Amino acid sequence: MKYGNDHRQLDLVSSANRQPGRPPTGVAKTAAERQAARRERLAKKGKGVLTVDVSQEVIEALDKYVQFKDVTKGDVVDRLLRGALLRKR
Repeated sequence: MKYGNDHRQLDLVSSANRQPGRPPTGVAKTAAERQAARRERLAKKGKGVLTVDVSQEVIEALDKYVQFKDVTKGDVVDRLLRGALLRKR
């Protein structure tokens, strides 16, 4: 309990009822809904998701290149595939 004229004292009763963390909004999404929304945003940007398996050596080289050039992995893969697949023959 807090006295009416004491502005320095903490109100222990009201803070004891409050739960820690972010308050719930009531509109939580499932993981599938969040992923569907992400894919929709990517589609609007003209992008998609590509999942591939590559050797650990290639992953390490890609990580070093990305760090050196300050670009994203997606940009590097996009540029490499465009150069190899979409060039005029």
